[in-house]
Amino acid sequence: MNGFINKTYLPVIAIILCIAMSSCASRSSILQENIASSYKINGKTYHTMKSVNVGHEQAGVASWYGPGFNGKKTASGEVYDMFDMTAAHSSLPLDTVVQVKNMKNNKEVIVRINDRGPFVGDRVIDLSFTAARELGMVGPGTAPVSLKVIKPGETRLASKSSSKRLAKAKEPIPNPFFSTKGLWLLAWGRD
Repeated sequence: MNGFINKTYLPVIAIILCIAMSSCASRSSILQENIASSYKINGKTYHTMKSVNVGHEQAGVASWYGPGFNGKKTASGEVYDMFDMTAAHSSLPLDTVVQVKNMKNNKEVIVRINDRGPFVGDRVIDLSFTAARELGMVGPGTAPVSLKVIKPGETRLASKSSSKRLAKAKEPIPNPFFSTKGLWLLAWGRD
């Protein structure tokens, strides 16, 4: 009888082990991808920084990304929420916290880097919808900005605690219970 149990359950045990090993492998490949020293997008190679110092500065053009990416996974493994105070940067370590200043109107926000990008032209940062809204750049789509690192991050998979919102918007975000279109009309009207 003992041999019967072993032969009966052996395929089940093998399937369970394969599933467990494949889930570990996929998590490992995501981890390796996030700590890579370089990656290639559209034929261009980007180099990620292993570390960054407080006070590190950069200037350039900011853009924002929203509904087309909302709900999709970011480079950190988090799900992108366009209403969080987050951003994408091509080389800063993930979880780095930066102060972003719109050079046209002097408005500032603090965001956490949780994604990679932007991969268009000379842009240096892609902001979430909420961050762009607070900087007054939703309508124009881009703005000249300066970045200043206020808390270094490390390139790794994000933990559950780091996926919490870094900062709240200064003004409450309208509740889109009536429609997504209504939300966008309200947002665009505030710039």
